[in-house]
Amino acid sequence: MELRQYWHVIWKRRWLVLAIIGLTSILSIYMALRASPTYEAEVRFITRQAPTTLDTGNSMVFTFDRYYNWYSSEFLVDDYTLIVQSDAFARAVLGIMGDRLTLGKGRDTLTTADVKGAIEADRKNRELRVKVTATSRAEAREFSQAAALVLTDAKMKPIRGTMVDDRPVFTQIDEATDDEIKSSRTKEVINAGIRIAISIAAALALAFLLEYLDTSVRDAREAESLLNMPVLGTIPRA
Repeated sequence: MELRQYWHVIWKRRWLVLAIIGLTSILSIYMALRASPTYEAEVRFITRQAPTTLDTGNSMVFTFDRYYNWYSSEFLVDDYTLIVQSDAFARAVLGIMGDRLTLGKGRDTLTTADVKGAIEADRKNRELRVKVTATSRAEAREFSQAAALVLTDAKMKPIRGTMVDDRPVFTQIDEATDDEIKSSRTKEVINAGIRIAISIAAALALAFLLEYLDTSVRDAREAESLLNMPVLGTIPRA
């Protein structure tokens, strides 16, 4: 099929193509405008458990070597990716922020589940990454600071044992600045563009599918191919 024939198919069903693209564009723009903006802030932490020592009087003797110390720290970060997304962690953060944390709701209606749903955690080796979502840039920044305070100052003690309960095990290595806090508007614009691009592809695919399913003879070339006879003349369309 030549390019001119492709264009003929698209032009023949142009209203179907334009209707699908136009409807998708209107819905995407409406969804982007209606969606309440949110802001994401991420803070990162690193951990290393202090080696267990034995006081012999004149010297301190390590009971396990440095390799296993670093290795066990990675397991601790694994645990905290789950702990950070727990009800206990959400309550600890809510206890620090109090009425300053709203997440777009009234303080009386804000629940631990709401706070828990606004916190995500991920890890890379010994690095713990905590991402929070809020309804304003200032709230997102303060929200992330509260999460950092819970981790670095041992405000919550979810694991029994001296290594966790008596002292914090995380050190904060960066904080969320205003420039690093991401707005959902950018993501919504990207999503709208993706939906429109998909609608264009779907509309064109539907147009060519309908053309493929159309069994009528559309031009002289198809008539010659089907009848195996030469075309002597054609009647032009009015």
